[in-house]
Amino acid sequence: MAWGSTLLNGKLVRQSSEAIMTIGTTPETEAPVPSNGAAVAEVEYAAPAQKGWLGWVVLAALVVVMLAQLWSSVVQLSITSDEVDHLHAAYRYWQCNDFGWNPEHPPLVKIVAGLPLQFMKINDPLPHACGAPNVKETDFLAGHKFVFANPESMLNSARFAASLFSVLLLVSAWFLARKMFGVPVAIIAGLLIAFEPNILAHGALVTTDVAAALGVLLTIYTLYAYAIEPTSPRLLALGLATGFALSVKHSTVLLAIILPIILAADAILFAPKQRGRTLLRYAGALLAVAAFAFIVLWGCYGFRYAARPGGAEIWSPPLLSEAHGTVATRVVPQMERWHVLPQAYLVGLQDVLVMSEIGRPTFLLGKLYRSGNWFYFPVDAAIKFTLPLLLMVLISALSFRFWRNKSRQPLFLILPVILLFSISMGSRLNMGVRHVLPVISLLAIFAAAGVWNLARGHRWITVGLAAVLAFHAVSSLHAYPNYLCYSNELWGGPGETYKYLANSDVDWGQAQKMARDYVDKTHPQNCFFLRTYNNKNSDYGIPCGGISEIQWDQLETPYTGTMIVSASMVNGVGVRGASVQTRRTFSGLKPVAKLGGSALLVYEGTIDVSPIVAAQLLAQARQVEGNEQAVLELAQKASALDPSSGDAHVVMCSSYQLLGQLDKAEQECNKGLELVRKDPQYGPEQVKYLEDFITRKGLRIYSSSTSMPQ
Repeated sequence: MAWGSTLLNGKLVRQSSEAIMTIGTTPETEAPVPSNGAAVAEVEYAAPAQKGWLGWVVLAALVVVMLAQLWSSVVQLSITSDEVDHLHAAYRYWQCNDFGWNPEHPPLVKIVAGLPLQFMKINDPLPHACGAPNVKETDFLAGHKFVFANPESMLNSARFAASLFSVLLLVSAWFLARKMFGVPVAIIAGLLIAFEPNILAHGALVTTDVAAALGVLLTIYTLYAYAIEPTSPRLLALGLATGFALSVKHSTVLLAIILPIILAADAILFAPKQRGRTLLRYAGALLAVAAFAFIVLWGCYGFRYAARPGGAEIWSPPLLSEAHGTVATRVVPQMERWHVLPQAYLVGLQDVLVMSEIGRPTFLLGKLYRSGNWFYFPVDAAIKFTLPLLLMVLISALSFRFWRNKSRQPLFLILPVILLFSISMGSRLNMGVRHVLPVISLLAIFAAAGVWNLARGHRWITVGLAAVLAFHAVSSLHAYPNYLCYSNELWGGPGETYKYLANSDVDWGQAQKMARDYVDKTHPQNCFFLRTYNNKNSDYGIPCGGISEIQWDQLETPYTGTMIVSASMVNGVGVRGASVQTRRTFSGLKPVAKLGGSALLVYEGTIDVSPIVAAQLLAQARQVEGNEQAVLELAQKASALDPSSGDAHVVMCSSYQLLGQLDKAEQECNKGLELVRKDPQYGPEQVKYLEDFITRKGLRIYSSSTSMPQ
């Protein structure tokens, strides 16, 4: 097609023998689908020449605004749970190419975050860590030791480097929106993303969630570009984008499902007369994309199969059994035997598949569940997305006339969202909105397009749109710097999020500095800190006793004084052996203060902490194994303090069995099994393990119809 340029009625147009397409701040027509089913040539939208600079100025301003929010907020936060592991792994990747640290996440984000460390003086408390034996738990312990052996400037430098992915997400969304709909839509989508609290919450952390959102967006962007103009450079760009996505987070492997479905739908809907030929071409393109992505992924691991230098052993996912699916138990191990992909990547992929199948306890809408639920992510999004974004998505979805003339774009914007939500709803691992973060930028573009179509040319609707966007920004800034705790106004805002959600949606370990400041300000005579994750009070100079995954100070009941408690622990999610007990302890109590939005809750007065003390007695029992009489006495005390503790009865069962009192052992094991089955912190795997434990001891398991011996 021969194109020429001319000036017509003050607007730049491109002219051909087939069509005249107006180029302005918004597209006025869309190129028709050719009758022969060939790909449609892309129409590049641009602002009028005299205003061409305006879009770039707005984009630059949005980047500055986003970075200002990210950098000024993140320095106020303590280190989050996963950053402990990621930052240490990043250092080992650069130091000795040891991908055996933190293999459950691909390396690219950590490589970027670890780059500033190469120009800093690093104190290494683990000088022989390269190739050292490790498991997932020791990864976090080693990471904790590494992070707190160095000044906080190391963490902040890594966080600033990681914020690059947030900026690229904003810029990529801008260009995709402009390509599809024009500059005004790009501005609206850019505003939504620059002030999106969930992106700001994770955008400057040394974690993989925003990078995964960027990877998915870039892949959809390049897929759209290739579909409308299938050229070799665009195919290469699609392959590189897919490889990038696979190199930042294992969940992006879902693109192997999403891309074929989108291209198949595109061929069926938009190439009806040459459907077979188009499908065949798309199949060939996907093979080429897979090859390009394959090379990129191998490149991130230095084109080396072995995870660790010298071929040292790497840890394996836990609880692997046939129940965890064919891919996890057969396909991935076979790929390991054939060295199809890097060893660390395959171990991480297998870990993700297994954990998604096993699941973890989930807190949602005031209720603690044993594992994940299909409705978790839709409800989570309704709580965590801003009301303006939700409203604009709804309005856009109802703009039938607009989308009737723009039918190809929503295929690339909404179908991925539907697929991502649908697949995520099948996972038992429900740990926060960050796991569906890739949908936000796609929804922002979709919402911006539909609403702008309604508003343009209507003054009062445009004013209303401006007000809605302002509300979006104000709602987000209201959470500053506690974006991790954000919930929209229908749910009470950040201060009430703990009533509905847990884990990284509320407390991810980020509010320890705020706990220290609260203690410094109030000077309590007696204080205790109950929190999740791998933290210690000494990390941030908090002068209190405490319980965490790596700290276990003794409590007495009743406790009188100030207790600072993680919202996740209050909801029964967190430290195994203490979280459900903490939920029972604080159920019905009203906090006197909330820190970090509602990440930490403060209680004062005299509190019955019997369930927590019972858990501590059981921990002591594990330390004196071999002295069965002492173990039995500790377990009996624990059961008296917390009659709901199944663990106490199981420990008594084991002691009685070793002491030769089999009737009592059988009775206690069955009491324990009954309580464990009701305890949400134990999933099916743990229940099955206990049943096998009872059987191995040569004891009976009572059926529901069997009366318990008295």
